[in-house]
Amino acid sequence: MLIRHVLEILCAILVLAACSFHAPAWYGLSDEAPPDLSTSSSSTNETTSDAPPDPSAPETDPGGSTAGGSASHGDGSSSGGAGDDDGKAVPVEVEIFIEPSPMIDVGEVQVSVSTSRPVASVDIFDGDVPLALGAAPQNPVHVFEVTSDDVPGDGTHTIRAVAHAADGVSGEGVGELTIDVQPGGTDVWPPYVKAGPINGFTSAAIRGNGIDVAGYFETKDGLKAVAVRIDGTKGQPEGEPILLGSVAVTGGGRGPAIAVGDEDDAAFVAWTMPDSGSTRWAMSRVKFGEGKEPTTIGGLGSSVHAIAVEGDVLILVGADEVNAGTHDLKVWWLSATGGQVLDERTFAAPAEEDFFNERDEVARAVAIVNGDIVVVGEREVDGDNLDLVRRAVVLRYSMDGDALAEWTSPGELMDEDGGMAVAPLRAGGFVVTGWGRNKQSTMRLVLTRWFSSDGEAGVPRIEPTTSDAIGFAVAEDRESKIIIAGSLQQPQTDANAWIFAVPGPVGAPVWEVVRNGPGHGPDEAAGLALDAWGYIYVVGSEFEALQPRAFALRLYP
Repeated sequence: MLIRHVLEILCAILVLAACSFHAPAWYGLSDEAPPDLSTSSSSTNETTSDAPPDPSAPETDPGGSTAGGSASHGDGSSSGGAGDDDGKAVPVEVEIFIEPSPMIDVGEVQVSVSTSRPVASVDIFDGDVPLALGAAPQNPVHVFEVTSDDVPGDGTHTIRAVAHAADGVSGEGVGELTIDVQPGGTDVWPPYVKAGPINGFTSAAIRGNGIDVAGYFETKDGLKAVAVRIDGTKGQPEGEPILLGSVAVTGGGRGPAIAVGDEDDAAFVAWTMPDSGSTRWAMSRVKFGEGKEPTTIGGLGSSVHAIAVEGDVLILVGADEVNAGTHDLKVWWLSATGGQVLDERTFAAPAEEDFFNERDEVARAVAIVNGDIVVVGEREVDGDNLDLVRRAVVLRYSMDGDALAEWTSPGELMDEDGGMAVAPLRAGGFVVTGWGRNKQSTMRLVLTRWFSSDGEAGVPRIEPTTSDAIGFAVAEDRESKIIIAGSLQQPQTDANAWIFAVPGPVGAPVWEVVRNGPGHGPDEAAGLALDAWGYIYVVGSEFEALQPRAFALRLYP
């Protein structure tokens, strides 16, 4: 009995010992050594070997870069870069902002971005076309221009922003820009037309949000030179016109002419006034809302066709009559503050070519180009058969009156030509437009020529019209298109106002506008001005009931 009791006690002790030293279950299923219990565990270590993978966790390539996420791209090792607690690269999320959209006028488009973490640079694309590479991460990241319905083009544009972080991670954002600008030559506002007795506009200059215009109005005291302000937003006159004085000649290339200076509220008008059976030039400074200041008057027999302003100096160009029907080309320097004549220059054929000074030389236009004065017009020279022909002339002067250069057309394409307008070019140099014709024909064609910054003349461009045409005004827009205003003879409608754009010395016109007044008579686009964004202001005259009336247009570039 005692022996049985002792055996039961020994069995109980063995059972308790076996329960106290039982090994973990995995240990018997693996040849691996038991874990080192002296190190702390991580989330990875806590996942057992037979647990399924987490499908939401981003995959890591052998190099350690992150490849997951639609708004971020791992294109470099995340080692040493920004990362989460696991050392993985943090995605760059990008949001793009485009202002304005839709874009219905020419102007600037601003592209800004917002990123989920700091970045080192940003690339901007229009589809696959780079707009800016490696731009600094500041808003707006990029600003680009819509300058017409062709540049960058109407329609929907996919604008992409790719942001690059310093650790090699990049992200992309996408936005849409809709552009719907009216075609070039389309009216911005309904054309302004002045009713009433005889009137017309002959010259225009940009000032603020609109144009200052010179022209002529018929009054009870006869035809008067006039200055008018046209609002650029509404296309209507601001305030009352300013009557300046009697005018003897009017029209494209003849004046009255207007220019604006550095002052916000002043303009200068030059015109040719009648006097004792002859003419004199006249100039007055005007402030709209206040009237004109005292008029400066030139010598008997003088005439003025154009005016320019540079600082406190005015440049007037025209002619002095020598004999009936013949002139010497003239340039006058005037004070913009007092109106007094500071200096003058005369251009005429040398005595060995024209001993009795019987040849005609006339200035038609003037522009300031790279700080120099460029005067264009026409002169008489010997032709191939020793008969006199008219040829375009270009003169350059310093602001101090020094003669710098002289160029006369060689007549390489047409027997005769003349310069009626000149404008500086954005890339340097200048462009001259006017007319050309062959001696046996009375039909003129618009002839335009480009000059380098050194004054070297290029090959002329001729518009191949089938009737008489002439260019009276010229300017360059932001796309380097050349805008020309003038007149074009058309069957059954007499001459019509003609405005068109050309891409350069070669190439078909980009657009054109032919404006035919309601009456029978010569219409002309005599003046031209472009604002900072290339919107085109055109002024001129058109016939109604057998008399001219003034018009003003604002056109899309």
